[in-house]
Amino acid sequence: MSGRIALLVLALIVVSVLIGGLAQVSRQSHTYDANTFRSLAAQGSVLADESNVTARSVRHLLGDMQKQDRLTLQADLDAVVQEAGDQSAGAARAGGQADGTVGGRFSSVFAERAQAVSQLRAAVDGLLGMHPLPVAGVPASGGRASTPTLLTSVEATDRIAAAGSLLARSDQTYRSVRHEVAGSAGHAQLPASVWVTDSQVWQPGAVAAQVDLVESSTSLAATHYLVLRTVRLTPQALPTATLPPAGTSVLPPTTAVEVSVVLSDLGSVDEPHATVQFSLTPQPTGAPSTRILKAAVVSGASITLALVHFAVKPGHAYQLTVSIVPPAAQTDLTGTSVTQVLDISPGT
Repeated sequence: MSGRIALLVLALIVVSVLIGGLAQVSRQSHTYDANTFRSLAAQGSVLADESNVTARSVRHLLGDMQKQDRLTLQADLDAVVQEAGDQSAGAARAGGQADGTVGGRFSSVFAERAQAVSQLRAAVDGLLGMHPLPVAGVPASGGRASTPTLLTSVEATDRIAAAGSLLARSDQTYRSVRHEVAGSAGHAQLPASVWVTDSQVWQPGAVAAQVDLVESSTSLAATHYLVLRTVRLTPQALPTATLPPAGTSVLPPTTAVEVSVVLSDLGSVDEPHATVQFSLTPQPTGAPSTRILKAAVVSGASITLALVHFAVKPGHAYQLTVSIVPPAAQTDLTGTSVTQVLDISPGT
């Protein structure tokens, strides 16, 4: 009998220890969960506030883009994409991998917002033939134009409306995360964060009307303006005792002339198929020798074309003409052509 009593007492002790251990684990787990949610709320509150600022910028941009010029519009689009991307990266650090957990769903909210803003920029750029501006400190692409994927008004409308649907879904996910965090251990609080305050703005009909305004905007109209920034000769012109006739350069005795040209795009769109023609004609009469170079020039940028070589004879004169074949839509031809008479000095 005494042995059974001893075993019963021992069993009670073991059960008590187990219950106490489980209670301790539960308390520790509750504390851990509370700290986790409080940490998420602390970091998430900063990100939510930043996201709300970006959301206001996007709503303003969507409603007023037809009033801007192309450079300002592109800069604004690039800015909101950068902001949303930074916020998405911060949310991933705060919430972890985008999965079914509370932290993961929090991360997915900001990832979807960044994706939606990128889609908006791509749609507008495709509609207008624009592209993101170069980032300061990043090496240039060698003057090659990054031709955008051009979109019709219908395609742009569909993509912008799809971005709105993605934003609406992110708002819904954020509300559920916010509610769950508030009801979990620690009762942490996340601020409200809403991107779609008026769902009608993102509906296809409203977006189509806005796209029409953008397409008909005079301030966003594409302008084509290629110019010859510089035309240089090798060998260089000689200094002369008397001033040569206007438009004439006296060169030292040589059998070859190299022509170097800097081509600039002063228009508002890239010129992926810029064409420059070089012609050297013996004087007073003779058959011209012609070279044609093609290049891609980014809007606002300049590139140096490959050297063009011409054979010449000492003691002879030639007329050099360098001219841009302007795009069909270019109306201002100032700076698109240079003509120079090259007087090659006779050999000694």
